[in-house]
Amino acid sequence: MANEHDKFNLLQEESNSVETGNTTRSNVPRMSQLVPTSTLRLLCGLSSLCVVLLILNIIVTFTKSNSECPNGANTEMTSLPVCPPFPCPEKWFEFTGHCYYITNTLKSWDGAKTTCEKMNSHLIMINSLEEQEFAVEFAVQKTTWIGLSDADGEWKWVDKTPLDWNQTYWREGQPDDWTGHGKGGGEDCAQIAYDQKWNDEQCNKPYQFICEKEQRNWRK
Repeated sequence: MANEHDKFNLLQEESNSVETGNTTRSNVPRMSQLVPTSTLRLLCGLSSLCVVLLILNIIVTFTKSNSECPNGANTEMTSLPVCPPFPCPEKWFEFTGHCYYITNTLKSWDGAKTTCEKMNSHLIMINSLEEQEFAVEFAVQKTTWIGLSDADGEWKWVDKTPLDWNQTYWREGQPDDWTGHGKGGGEDCAQIAYDQKWNDEQCNKPYQFICEKEQRNWRK
């Protein structure tokens, strides 16, 4: 009889201790028993702060991205704004992603080069037939300096790029480094001559010139 009474008490204790499955309430301590209340509050506060900062960062990034383009307009739906380039400065002409400044002011080749550099540009470097045709529109019957010279014995553009002889627009027989002018020295600077072809000339002669610079992108 005593054994049956003990079994009954044991079963009752197990019934009171079992919650679900094999997990007992007496074996699983509550979080509040492991971590002090003040620490829990601190963790909750830090978590909330992180969420707020993340949201603010997203808002700022989105606002900045849209403000970098005029009127907030993007040309493509991408994670980064794809903006049209800045328009060329006043009195500059836009052509194939570059800006060109044409002046009737007459300067030596070095003087023209310096003037262009002061405007954050360089003497025009002609790299295609389209650019050549664009340039000669402003050089009709007017000799015009371009950014090409052989002062060091090799024809190079002002950025030190060697001339590609497969793509040149020299007048027939040019360059000839002619010295018959009797003024000493040869002809080390290139121009677009009155016939719209390239010609080498004395660098100290005064001619009009064309400056060139890249059309600046919004994200540069």
